[in-house]
Amino acid sequence: MNSFSLIEQKYLPELDTEAKIYEHKGTGAEILFLSNQDENKCFGIAFRTPPQDSTGVAHILEHTVLCGSEKYPVKDPFVQLLKGSLQTFLNAFTYPDKTCYPVASQNIQDFHNLVEVYLDAVFKPRITRDFFMQEGWHYHLEEIDQPLEYKGVVYNEMKGVYSSPESVLMEASQQSLFPNTTYGLDSGGKPEVIPQLTYEAFKEFHANFYHPSNACIVFYGDDPEEDRFRLLAEYLNAYSKIKPNSSVEVQKPFVEPIRVTLPYAVSESELNPTPMFTINWALPSPVKAETVFSFNLLDHILLGTPASPLRKALIESGLGEDLTGGGLETHLKQMCFCVGLKGVDKKQLEKAETLIFDTLQTLVTSGVSDQDIQAALNSFEFDLRENNSGGFPRGLALWLKSLNGWVYGADPLELIAFENPLQKLTQQAQQPGFFEAMLKTYFIENNHRSTVTLHPDPGLATETESAEKDRLANIKNEMSLPQLEKIQQQTAALLQLQEAPDSTEAIASLPLLNRKDLEPQIKTIHSQEQFHKEATILQHPLFTNGILYMDLGLNLNILDEDEIPYVSLLGNLYLEMGTKNTTYSELSQRIAITTGGIYGTPFISPHEEHADSIHHFFFRGKCMLSRVDDLLHLFKEILLHPTFDDSERFKQIVLEHKSDLESSIIPRGHSAVMTRLKATDHTAYTLNEKIGGIDALFFARDLLERIDTDWLKIHEKIETIHQKMISQNGVLINLTAEDPALKNLLPKVEQFVSTLPTCSNQPTQLHKQTYSTSEALIVPSRINFVGAAANLYEYDYQMHGSALVISRYLQTAWLWEKIRVQGGAYGGMCAFDQRAGTFTFASYRDPNLEDSIEIYQQTGQFLKELKLDEAELTRSLIGAIGQLDAYMLPDAKSFTNTKRQLLGYTDTKRQKLRDDVLSTTQQHFNQFGEILDAAFRNPRVAVLCDQESAVQAGLKTQTIVL
Repeated sequence: MNSFSLIEQKYLPELDTEAKIYEHKGTGAEILFLSNQDENKCFGIAFRTPPQDSTGVAHILEHTVLCGSEKYPVKDPFVQLLKGSLQTFLNAFTYPDKTCYPVASQNIQDFHNLVEVYLDAVFKPRITRDFFMQEGWHYHLEEIDQPLEYKGVVYNEMKGVYSSPESVLMEASQQSLFPNTTYGLDSGGKPEVIPQLTYEAFKEFHANFYHPSNACIVFYGDDPEEDRFRLLAEYLNAYSKIKPNSSVEVQKPFVEPIRVTLPYAVSESELNPTPMFTINWALPSPVKAETVFSFNLLDHILLGTPASPLRKALIESGLGEDLTGGGLETHLKQMCFCVGLKGVDKKQLEKAETLIFDTLQTLVTSGVSDQDIQAALNSFEFDLRENNSGGFPRGLALWLKSLNGWVYGADPLELIAFENPLQKLTQQAQQPGFFEAMLKTYFIENNHRSTVTLHPDPGLATETESAEKDRLANIKNEMSLPQLEKIQQQTAALLQLQEAPDSTEAIASLPLLNRKDLEPQIKTIHSQEQFHKEATILQHPLFTNGILYMDLGLNLNILDEDEIPYVSLLGNLYLEMGTKNTTYSELSQRIAITTGGIYGTPFISPHEEHADSIHHFFFRGKCMLSRVDDLLHLFKEILLHPTFDDSERFKQIVLEHKSDLESSIIPRGHSAVMTRLKATDHTAYTLNEKIGGIDALFFARDLLERIDTDWLKIHEKIETIHQKMISQNGVLINLTAEDPALKNLLPKVEQFVSTLPTCSNQPTQLHKQTYSTSEALIVPSRINFVGAAANLYEYDYQMHGSALVISRYLQTAWLWEKIRVQGGAYGGMCAFDQRAGTFTFASYRDPNLEDSIEIYQQTGQFLKELKLDEAELTRSLIGAIGQLDAYMLPDAKSFTNTKRQLLGYTDTKRQKLRDDVLSTTQQHFNQFGEILDAAFRNPRVAVLCDQESAVQAGLKTQTIVL
């Protein structure tokens, strides 16, 4: 405590949190304590790291500091923590001008362990040349007569990023606005520039920026303050104050708007590739809450709902398939706003650009509607007060929001203490002309803007790869034999380092919980179940801070097979086509004005007890308890009086859906191949492929082709689905709120159930579909996503909870070493599905293909020969228990418990799984290896890759995706 000065102390009632800002006396390090009753304790340390080029130095350093440190000299302390801690969050992020290292845990000792390892990592890392080569880039040459290659985890990661057109567009949009600042560069690294980074420049970057004087540090939660001081003092007290040169220049305003045109890669088989564009505006700095909040509201007004005037104008114009650009960005020194369209005919580009400006001018001239303002205010305030960060820890979400101003000199509390600025803004927003003046000043009359257009280039991917090969061939040709031999020796030395295990002493240096620290009993979630007519009503009495969460589940098991693909559209159809009593714009406004939002999501899974599947479609809504009547009325309006008559609106929804699916393919390639591979093993997973996989994309494309010529049949199909679904029979309602409120709610919910019709539709018998056992999903990507799967139940495997321990161990040991460290992929993963029996492997942004499949096939042998010491086994058990005990906010707790009840996954079964996990032995690993070895001799394979890679690998089926 003596090393720290208290600068500011304030209670934040809106967060029920005591905030204290400290300064470390010796270095000037800025520290924020946020103390409250949240058991999910969080720590984060961020450094201002503006790069001077696009070599990706900040990104590579983010990876490399987690490759061992002075106190913890293991090769991968990060993965050791993933493997053997109870962490609820563990990661690192590189932004355009800062690098962040956050951790979280519910266990106090585990939390302290995580903080110590991270502090040692950032301040005392082993950033050796070998780790620089591994994580960044290096010349790879195993034999003199082989072609020279580039390898490196970040290098391959960024090749994947630049394979996504949307990523290219967003990066180009940012760079176009700030060309003379650090934002005109790519902090992640451009693949063609990364090999220009030297080890010396890399080391210098760490020395310049990873210093307490350049840090923003946070502690959050219920951990004692004296422990926080103790942990920090050990590291900060070793430094003296410096003046780091880490400020970011402000871009000089443009005199005239600029235009940028770039190519993007499409498959050569693409019949009608189309351009995409954004118009981008530079905005003020995000250091004042009132400024940021006002632009948050304006962003919601323009784009936040289907009824938002700019969004509506662009979508209804028919000039493109879907919005692109993302709207408001607040994590730079100058905020920016980016909006545009993708799927635009090149002849219509000018018309689409004009439409954006015409729409904004109309809003200035005619005024923003009161309804749009109220919708924005309610949605924004609800989000602030709910403080729902999903699976991301609340404390880290607050820290990242704070950093948006903090790293540029703002008070750390400026953007998170929202009560006063929100009240001021609410008053300002009611004043006539407030938003119109913003639109005029920052959009209409703002010449600091750019238009970025990407044009499709079918040959770009091939040309880029050829250019890289030619560049490497030329480099090799210019090298002398001694130079080549040196590279060969460096390659061999790196491979040897990667394959060598850490010493027992190094592993022992890492802090580790004991088995006695693991809770033997499951955490139960209390619920009350009752029935009203044909409906089941679940109540979860949990503290929700005055919010009701309501999940309404409709039975899908009455749908025929040809109706299932439409399920992917249901949420949008019900919520974005309007009703018989209200237009879709009015409906969207009412939802935003009176609730915290409503959305739809399917839930389809095998049952625990029998071969059948559970098929439900959930509408998930939330509101303040004072608005329960409004939420129930909206549910009634949406479900009982929908209209699906507008074929043009339907086409717009399908276009947006198709575009979303296409945009997600390359960024989530691992998910696409895993969904595809599982589809063969169970009816439920066949349905998931048809609703959310590659098949869903094919269905959306086919549906678009048929709308104009076959609308009556399509409309009839949708009406039939609606009539089947909307019924009391099999409906499930889940309510989450404080106990007294639930009792008052129940009569209203029962009355709502009574308004639903009853019908006697019989469940249909759906069938699983067999997919190719060797399939390439063809996309224009410079990097691969490699998957393989087998059904272990076909090899007489009997489910045991040790499978969870083993899967996690494989992911954090075998696959990490073989796929990521040695193979250079961004990641490798595996999962066992205990209901269907599918064991699935997948890699992410992988430069390899056949080698990765071979590694999957070697996994069984690896497990058969594996010998684990007690510490390593304990580490594996801890990681598995951490996975079982994932931290959840109230809405997630209740929905998870609801799904468990649907599936028949009882607390008895959960306890049995936990007991299995805690009793796992090495013998379980070895026996599991026997099963894997047999199952993966001829696995099913699915790979997302380009045409050339598919041909070289001899994959039997080639399915063109993009």
